Amino acid sequence: MIKDNEEEVLIETGRMAARLIHDFKNQLGGLKLYAAYLKKRFADNPEGLEIAEKIVQGLNEMADQAATLSKLSRPLELRIEAADLKPVVERIAGNLQSRSQARKVKLECEVEPNLPQISFDLPHLSAALEAVIARAIDSSPENGQVKVSLKRQSEMLLIEIADEGESLDEQRLQTLFDVFVSDRINKTSLGLAMARRIIEKHGGRIAARPASPAGTVVEVRLSL
Repeated sequence: MIKDNEEEVLIETGRMAARLIHDFKNQLGGLKLYAAYLKKRFADNPEGLEIAEKIVQGLNEMADQAATLSKLSRPLELRIEAADLKPVVERIAGNLQSRSQARKVKLECEVEPNLPQISFDLPHLSAALEAVIARAIDSSPENGQVKVSLKRQSEMLLIEIADEGESLDEQRLQTLFDVFVSDRINKTSLGLAMARRIIEKHGGRIAARPASPAGTVVEVRLSL
C-alpha cells in the first residue's frame, strides 16, 4: 500500500512539474519581448545593447532547458523509418563545425562505407547524437580534437564520439546520462538525459568509457 501511494505521489508530482514548465515557458516568452524592447531602446548605446543581448541569450538558454525538460516529462513517440545513418552523422558533424571552430576544437568524422540501413526516427535520433557530439566539443580544451566514427560491429552499428577533455572517474562515467545525479542541471545534462532516452527507445544502448590518454569516449550502439 505504501509503495502504491509513493507511485501515485510521483505520478502527480510529474504532472505538476509539467504544468509548472508550461507556465514557466509562457513567462519566458513575455520576458523575451521585454528584452527585445531593451535591445531597440539601447540600439545607440553599446554597453546597454551588450547587456540586453546577454539577457536575450540567457532567456533563450532557459527556454531551451525548459523545452528539453518538458520533453523528458512526456511519453516519447517515435516515427520509425528505414534509412541510411551515414548522411545523418555527417550532416550533424557538419552543422557543429562552427561550434567547434569557435572553441578552436578540431572535429573529425569518419564513416565506414557500405553500411546497411537501420530503422530510426530521424528528428529524435539526430537530436540525440547532436547533444552527445556538442557535449564532446564543449568538454574539449582549446586545440583539442573530437573524433566521430560510425562503423558496423557484428549485428549493430557503433557510433563513437571521442573527446580530449577532462578524464572522468568511474562514477561520473556511469552517471553521465542521468540528470538526477548530475552535478548541474543545465542544457548539457538535460540533453544527455534525453539522448539516452531516445537511444534506448530505439532499442539501442549508450555508455561512456575513458579515452587514452585523457578524455571520454561515448559509445552509441543501434541494432540492425
